[in-house]
Amino acid sequence: MRYLWRAAGAAAVLGLATVAGVASADTTLTYVGASGQYKVYITPDAVRIDGDGSGWQLYKKDDPAIFSVSPSDRTYTRLDKDTAGEIRHQLDALRARIENRLQQIPADRRPAARAAMAEKIPALDGGSQSVGLDHTGATDTVDGISCNVIQIVRDGRPANKMCVAEAGALGISDDSFDTVKSMFALLHDMLESTGLEGIGLPYRDLSGMPVRFVDSVSGERRELAAVSHDPIADRRFAIPDSYVEQKLQTPSPGG
Repeated sequence: MRYLWRAAGAAAVLGLATVAGVASADTTLTYVGASGQYKVYITPDAVRIDGDGSGWQLYKKDDPAIFSVSPSDRTYTRLDKDTAGEIRHQLDALRARIENRLQQIPADRRPAARAAMAEKIPALDGGSQSVGLDHTGATDTVDGISCNVIQIVRDGRPANKMCVAEAGALGISDDSFDTVKSMFALLHDMLESTGLEGIGLPYRDLSGMPVRFVDSVSGERRELAAVSHDPIADRRFAIPDSYVEQKLQTPSPGG
């Protein structure tokens, strides 16, 4: 299941930044935070997200799926609507097995045991998690770019905060921005009814991109470092033929 967390976590990684300018078909964004440097490559056809490690995520508009690529072991996983459906069924079965196991221990120990399992398996309770946006009305400037301060709300409670600039002010073309939105729409649809909805961020509801992102738990900030509109080579969005596909896996009750 770590690959599913990684794919869903792509939404959280995209605390992006850029500079104002003429809209370009291709955009490479580099941004930094305490955990390291990230790069995001955007074209009208694809999006690639590189984290601070060697792994990266890939989305292609003509092949609705999110790939998690691991160069260290030369493997990749594919998450699409079909595999998401399989995972949804596996999670339901897993919850049933865990609940059966919990019923076999003394009642006074169940709450602690359930909480311990929930830390390992965020989707344990299966309940839908609401994630919304509170447009605060406040504005700020990041590296000379005007942005709107937006509070993310999870299950009615304030969570992460970001400052969002309009896509047109960022120099990202309409076609490229549509591809980013289609990626997050796909992720939302795949996570729906899994209990994992809260992992992602509601970027599909934004009219622009975050230029600052502040994590509510760690306090980490990610902000603009550099931007380029140079053409991006097609090979940047190609998974090497020698890489082997691995199937997504759900966690077991034991960990």
